[in-house]
Amino acid sequence: MEKKEMLSVNQHTKILVPASSYNMQDDNRLLIPFTSGDKIGFVDKEGVIVVNPQYTMYYGDCYDESDNIKVAIDHLYGFLRSGARVATYKRPMFGLINSKGETIFEPSFYSLVPAIGNKRLYTVQNDNYQYAVLSIDGTEIVPFGKYHWIDGFDNGLARVKIGSTTNGLNANDCKWGLIDENGKEVLPVEYDNIWTFYGKNRTTTRVEKDNFAQSIVLAEILNADKIKKSNNDYCDDYDSDYEYGSNYGEYAGSYAQDVEGYSDDVINDAFDGDPEAYWNID
Repeated sequence: MEKKEMLSVNQHTKILVPASSYNMQDDNRLLIPFTSGDKIGFVDKEGVIVVNPQYTMYYGDCYDESDNIKVAIDHLYGFLRSGARVATYKRPMFGLINSKGETIFEPSFYSLVPAIGNKRLYTVQNDNYQYAVLSIDGTEIVPFGKYHWIDGFDNGLARVKIGSTTNGLNANDCKWGLIDENGKEVLPVEYDNIWTFYGKNRTTTRVEKDNFAQSIVLAEILNADKIKKSNNDYCDDYDSDYEYGSNYGEYAGSYAQDVEGYSDDVINDAFDGDPEAYWNID
């Protein structure tokens, strides 16, 4: 018998229902999405249009005045190919509106990642592929281009990287560090790797440098006095027996690990902790 795929309901899942079976007064969202043609707009509980239909996607809902909604429009672009042929593509450009339908960020970013636990902070990437950290009041916490890559904030921290990446794999000149929500480097950008922790519900992560590795407690990193600066202190606390790529088990049962043979290290690093993304490696 063919195995049937079951719907996985999460915060991004929307169930479509007939208008005749929907009561707007029972909806406790401050902004309620609706569609007109292929565009999305928003109304309030009285049915008054607050945001005219203009977006192609939205993420999140407003149940509180401090909530924001991530929205997107399609950006069309093209390339001139051989034989004077033009290839056109589209990709979403992301922006942000508040619970009143007011625009916080225009849809002008290739990525817009909310900080976990801080509704005022976002990691963004502009159309020049530069990363920055912005507050919803428009303040640049970290200016565009300071780092080659910035992760989303979790536990008050975000990974930052200086150096290039090819097919998800770090180049030799790639160095990692951690910043706090004020943009301060609380772990200097001198590490060979820092494992992902954004959205993973983790309180620790692993850092690697000069063939040594160590698990660190994220909450302790926020206290600068507990960061060890000298190489001697660094090496004393690190596991010299650790070999990158030797850990297995966290993703046991996945195709990437059981069939393709990728280790926990590679899945956390190259696949950003998603074993289903193994196909993205050339």
